[in-house]
Amino acid sequence: MKKLVISLLFISTFAALSQERDWRIKSALSFAPGILTEKTYTLQLQGYLGFIQDKIEWRGEAFYFLNSFGDRPRFDMNHQIYTGAFYHFTESAFQPYVGFQPGIAISRSSEYGSLNAETQALEYKIAVNPVGSVAGGFDFYGEKLFFLFVETRYIFGKHKADTYPIFLDEMRFSFGLGFFF
Repeated sequence: MKKLVISLLFISTFAALSQERDWRIKSALSFAPGILTEKTYTLQLQGYLGFIQDKIEWRGEAFYFLNSFGDRPRFDMNHQIYTGAFYHFTESAFQPYVGFQPGIAISRSSEYGSLNAETQALEYKIAVNPVGSVAGGFDFYGEKLFFLFVETRYIFGKHKADTYPIFLDEMRFSFGLGFFF
């Protein structure tokens, strides 16, 4: 209940800012397929909340890992959270943009585990690691409330638990319909 109240206060504060300073609030939810090396693919659920004024957008974003498949699925968990700035090249209905977002990844390797000295079993540990993302795409705004977006991003970082470090590098794509007000 406390988290719900804090979330509502957060959203209402930014809604008030949008009325005072001409900020627009954007939100979207989509599936985001990704490509790793060695013919390996991932699927995430992506959601974001952004605040845009003039040509600058500040966005918080989360990716929930659903599955990986292919020749070498390296992770059975790879959730990520980002926040960062984007620059929109135009203020028309069609808005190409680029941006950078630092973040964190909460990941667990499905390949490399460490041996537990007591049980002699392999353990796969969850690690929290820094990541970064360079993104580009475009938004196409309708007359009211809706926009279409297409985005591609390159994610870089390393999963470092108590085993061999594994690259989190991935090319990810997303597209869908979002809301703005």
